[in-house]
Amino acid sequence: MAVVNEGDLKRLRDFIALKTGIYIDDSKLEKIYAKKIGEFLKQSRYAGDFNAFYSAMVFEKDSKTLQEFINFITVNETYFFRESYQFDTLVEHILPELDGLREPGESINILSAPCSSGEELYSIAIYIMEKSSLIKKRDFSLVGIDIDSSMIEKAKRGVYRHRSVAKIPQDILNRYFKKVSNDSYEIEKNLRESLSFEILNVLDIYSLRRLGSFDVVFSRNMLIYFDDKKRREVISSFYSILKPNGYLLLGHAEKVPDDMSLFERIKLGESIVYRKR
Repeated sequence: MAVVNEGDLKRLRDFIALKTGIYIDDSKLEKIYAKKIGEFLKQSRYAGDFNAFYSAMVFEKDSKTLQEFINFITVNETYFFRESYQFDTLVEHILPELDGLREPGESINILSAPCSSGEELYSIAIYIMEKSSLIKKRDFSLVGIDIDSSMIEKAKRGVYRHRSVAKIPQDILNRYFKKVSNDSYEIEKNLRESLSFEILNVLDIYSLRRLGSFDVVFSRNMLIYFDDKKRREVISSFYSILKPNGYLLLGHAEKVPDDMSLFERIKLGESIVYRKR
């Protein structure tokens, strides 16, 4: 294992925070990441040469290794129907309201950012098809983005272990999944091909805007890893891509700062949500 000194670890940590918004505090950096980064560096093409590795990262001379390191550093833990009360709020309150506001024939666009390995976006799609009559009268565009390329590839494949699908009722599991092994389930092809997944950094506002405008943005359990400056930057970016009266849904431990007047904080059903002013 390559040994990375404290100063170099912090330089790398600060670069990753600038690049991705993810900030690793000193305690986690020393207790959890120091050894893991050393192992990653040893196994990389730089064979333990931190300066060469760091230079390639900063000046993006080696985009493949940079993406691999971003994949390594990101946190990906999710499952189907996680915090499902928000999906109930979506189909019972938000979508009917948007239906009354949008022009006939206008699609309803939903973004999952970050989408990790796709469970959230597929869950949204299943909820809409199972519980919303709007699926019969409107088109929906569902897009998932994540900075981790390996997660996007997994989302596109649509194959999940039993642990990921454990909270899905059996009848719904049978309708939308095919069992491909003792512990693997594959999303039904038509559903899989109806969603879009892209590798994208939420800090890249220009790429974010190229996705178009959205009626609803789900961004759950990402902002807790950002410092305050990056958190506000991302919230402002979401505001800019939301249509008038669009909604932002965050994780239960996250909120829009009180002094940011971009959104109205309201309770719908069992969820606290943010409506664009």
